[in-house]
Amino acid sequence: MGVEMKEKLSSLDSQLGDMDWLRQWARLAPSSIAIEDGETRFGISYGEFYEVSCRLADKMANQWGVGVGDRVAMLATTELEAVVLFMSTMRVGATLVPINFRLAAAEIEHVLEDSSPILLIAQESFSSTLALVNPKAMTERRWSFDGDGSLTEFVQNCIRDIRTKQSAAMLRQALRANSQPTWHRSMACSDNEPCMILYTSGTTGKPKGAMITPKMLFWNSLNTTLRLNLSQSDVFVSFLPLFHTGGWNVLLTPFLHRGAKTVLLKKFDADRILSLCEIEKATILFGVPTTMEMLARSPVFEKTDLSSVRYAIVGGEPMPIDLINVWQKRNIPIRQGYGLTEFGPNVFSLNEEDSTRKIGSIGFPNFYIQTRVVDDQ
Repeated sequence: MGVEMKEKLSSLDSQLGDMDWLRQWARLAPSSIAIEDGETRFGISYGEFYEVSCRLADKMANQWGVGVGDRVAMLATTELEAVVLFMSTMRVGATLVPINFRLAAAEIEHVLEDSSPILLIAQESFSSTLALVNPKAMTERRWSFDGDGSLTEFVQNCIRDIRTKQSAAMLRQALRANSQPTWHRSMACSDNEPCMILYTSGTTGKPKGAMITPKMLFWNSLNTTLRLNLSQSDVFVSFLPLFHTGGWNVLLTPFLHRGAKTVLLKKFDADRILSLCEIEKATILFGVPTTMEMLARSPVFEKTDLSSVRYAIVGGEPMPIDLINVWQKRNIPIRQGYGLTEFGPNVFSLNEEDSTRKIGSIGFPNFYIQTRVVDDQ
């Protein structure tokens, strides 16, 4: 990287400020939906999301003693509360460690020993697997994700309380009374310290933890927004698990930065995804070639109204040209790309107008990325 570019990036870094995207959108568009559960259709607005993340951060700090530099492990499926948890760990300056819920006990044991979390938050359905983990690898501080007195219960109670107070505030405003102050807790995360550790598949040896920093999230979001032309009105249905970089950082965190809407599904269900894309008027699809093929083979694929979808983003492996053409016939260009967990992950992206002209290509480097071809040395 040239000296001039380094100086420009350093200058921009100094202007980034904190990573409190929720606080900004709670101010600019408090009633806009941030996250919605695709099964129950329950959603939370940016205003609610911001306040709940502040309350949860207080609870984590005061009840569980979580602070700057601590790790918080999470063993759960894709849930709205998991996203709230991540934004709350950033508020206390801690690092979230999402664990692959498909792992066997011995593999979970490795992740726990390697990351040394101060707190483990797990769904009750994984209790039998955790019972097989060596007690020496387990932290003494454990909080149920979805049982009695759980994280989920706390978040849901907070949301109910917020909505009750909002109704009361509207009444006070009608009576020309003063409204109550909002809950606030600043971000304690540092730009260059890990806010998340994502464990790779471990193609050589045991899985290794890739450390993701707030600065990486910022630049990944900026690059993604610029290349994909994201806007506040964008909507996408996410079905990738939250132990994977794709589930978090291909679109979810850039969408939070952009004030857009994410619909979460706990698992891949082709018919349900297509239905939600029509109902929610999804603007972007994201998947890997296997999921794109399963969607195309769904009996409702040809009947579903996908006119709101601008394009589909595909990564993970090359997508067969015949399958690209299937989606092109539905007027949905395929934007193939390339990325890697350790990077944040988005690196290359193909412009939608080149989806057939340069079929099979991963496209150009993203906006603030420089690349070069080198030999083995």
